Amino acid sequence: MNTVGIIGITVFAAFLSLLVRRFHPEYSLAISLLTGILVLGLIISQITPVISRIQNLLESTSLSPEYALIVFKALGIGLLAQLSSDVCRDAGESALAEKAELVGKVSMLILALPLFEKIAELAVELIKGGGAG
Repeated sequence: MNTVGIIGITVFAAFLSLLVRRFHPEYSLAISLLTGILVLGLIISQITPVISRIQNLLESTSLSPEYALIVFKALGIGLLAQLSSDVCRDAGESALAEKAELVGKVSMLILALPLFEKIAELAVELIKGGGAG
């Protein structure tokens, strides 16, 4: 499905959710949640070829595939955190939405920690090598 189709789904779901919200707010939330999951699935199916190309690109370089895995995990965490945050906001729970975003940010920080360590090691090696010459 193309971008216009996905946007059409979201606009239709928003309109339907708005119509239903007056009489059945719980159904409105369910519509938003299910639409979010559907759109996330459609986006993931569209991004799969891009992920394959990035993996091929990384394989042709000397970079470790571990780095690509970290980037893809971070992308997934970001998407899930955003989806859960949006659902919480739709339900009128702004405080929970903020907590969902915080969990996503902290999870990405924890996930990126090995990259920071590797960069620090490289910096130390460069400093030691630069001082000897």
